[in-house]
Amino acid sequence: MNRREFLWRILPHREGQPIATSTGLDPYKPDDVLSEEDALHLLRRTTFGVSRQDVARAQQMTTRQAVQALFSGNLDPTPPAWATVDPLTESFPSADARQQEYYRRYAELQQWWLQLMLGSGFSILEKLVFFWHNHYCSDYLKVYYPQYMYLQNQTFRRMAWGNARELARAMVADPAMLIFLDNVASIKGNPNENFARELLELFTLGVNHYTEHDIVEAARALTGWRIQGMRGVFNPQLWDPGTKEFLGQRGAFNADDIIRIVFEQDQAARFLATKFYRFFVYDVPDPAIVEQLAQILKANDFELRPMLETLLMSEHFFDPAFRGAVIKSPIDFMVGLCRQLSYSDLPLAYGIERMAKLSLELLNPPTVEGWKGHHLWINTNTYPLRERIAEYFADGKRNDNFQNFPTAPDVRAFAQSFPSNGNARQFVRDVARFLLAIEPGPKTLDYLLEQLLLGAPEYEWSLAMSNVELRLRSLLKAIFTLPEYQLL
Repeated sequence: MNRREFLWRILPHREGQPIATSTGLDPYKPDDVLSEEDALHLLRRTTFGVSRQDVARAQQMTTRQAVQALFSGNLDPTPPAWATVDPLTESFPSADARQQEYYRRYAELQQWWLQLMLGSGFSILEKLVFFWHNHYCSDYLKVYYPQYMYLQNQTFRRMAWGNARELARAMVADPAMLIFLDNVASIKGNPNENFARELLELFTLGVNHYTEHDIVEAARALTGWRIQGMRGVFNPQLWDPGTKEFLGQRGAFNADDIIRIVFEQDQAARFLATKFYRFFVYDVPDPAIVEQLAQILKANDFELRPMLETLLMSEHFFDPAFRGAVIKSPIDFMVGLCRQLSYSDLPLAYGIERMAKLSLELLNPPTVEGWKGHHLWINTNTYPLRERIAEYFADGKRNDNFQNFPTAPDVRAFAQSFPSNGNARQFVRDVARFLLAIEPGPKTLDYLLEQLLLGAPEYEWSLAMSNVELRLRSLLKAIFTLPEYQLL
C-alpha cells in the first residue's frame, strides 16, 4: 500500500455511513481458543500495544476467557510523592517558585502515567483511563494544581469499568472538574452554566436532547460545590433551593437529582454506547448495534462491564471488515513501538514530547471536547514524523536530537520469539502479521524480504549470519514506515 492508497483508505467508508456488515452481538466463538489473528485484533483494540508475551497468552485462552482477563490491572498504583498532599497546605518561597514546581510536577505526572501504559500488559485499564480522560476533559493549565489532576486520573482508574452514573456523580464533586468548568464559583443567585452545559452536551446526552432552559435550570441545581482540601464538598448555604424544571420534571433539584434525571433518559445510554463503539470498533457507529448496547447498559443499571464484555466478545467486533479500520492514536503508536519490541528503556520525557508533537499531550486536551482522533491523527505533518520516530526507534535513537536511548531495542530477542526465524520468507511474513493489522500483499512481502536480506541470498539467512542485527533493524524500519503500520 502506498501513501495515496493509505490516505484513500482512511477516508470514511462512505460519507457518514457505518461499514456494512451482517454481524451482530452474538458471541464470537466464545469457547474456542483464540487464533493468532483474532488475539492480535482483540489486543490491538483494547491495549496500548501488543507484546509477544501477551499474544502468546491470549492464544492459550478462549475468546470468553481472554475478554474477561482484560478487566484487570493496577487500580491503585504508587502515586508521585506530592500527589496526595493538600496543595493549600504547601508553602513556596514565591509565586514563581510555586509555578515552576507545578510545571515540574505536571511533567512528572505525565511520565508517571506513560510508565503505567508501557507496563500495562494484558489489561484494558489504561485504555479506559484514557477514554475517560478524553470524555470528562480537564487540562492542567486551567486546573493549575497537579494534585487535582492526579485525583481525577485515580477516579477514572478506580471506576474505569464501573457504574457510568456514579462516575458522573463523582465528576460533580471532582476538584479538577470543579475548577476546569467553573462550577467551583457557581452560587445561588449567580449560577455558572459551563459545567451544566457540558454535562448535557458532551458528557451524557449530546446536542439536540435538551434545551437552553434545561441548562439554566441544571446550573441552578448544581450550585453550592466547593473544594475543601483534596475533595469537593457541598455547601447548602450556597445552593439554590428553589423549584426547577429540568427535562420535563419539576422539583427543588440538587446535583444528585440532575444526575438521576439525566440517566433516566434513554439517550444517556445511547450516547455512551455510541462513544464506546467509536472508541473500540469504528468511527462511524452502526445504529442498530449501538441501540442494543444501550439496552444492555440500561438493563445493568449503567454498569459498564457487561456492555463492554458483550461488545468485545461479539461477532461484530471481530468482523474482518473492522480490522485495520482504526488509525492509531499517538499513544497507540508510541507505546505500541515499545511493547511490540518488549522495550522498557524509552526516555519518558521524550515519549511525552513526541506524542505531543503528534498532537496528543497527556493531561492537556485541546478543548473541552477532547481529542476527536481517527482521521485527525494523521496529516501532512504527523504522518512523516511518525515514520521518522519509528525509524530512529529501531536504532535506539531519539528523533528530536538523534542521541542514543539508554539501550537499543533487542531485535535479536524479538526475532528469536518467532519459531520461523530460520526461514527468511516465512519469518518476514510472520513479523509482518504481528506488526500490521492488514496483511501485506506479495509485492510488499518481497520488498520486506529484500530489506531483511540486504543483498544476501535467501538460503543464507539465519540469526547467526554476520550483521544480523543490522538486517533485522532494516526489516523493522521498512515495516514501521509502511502506511499499514498506522492502522489498528
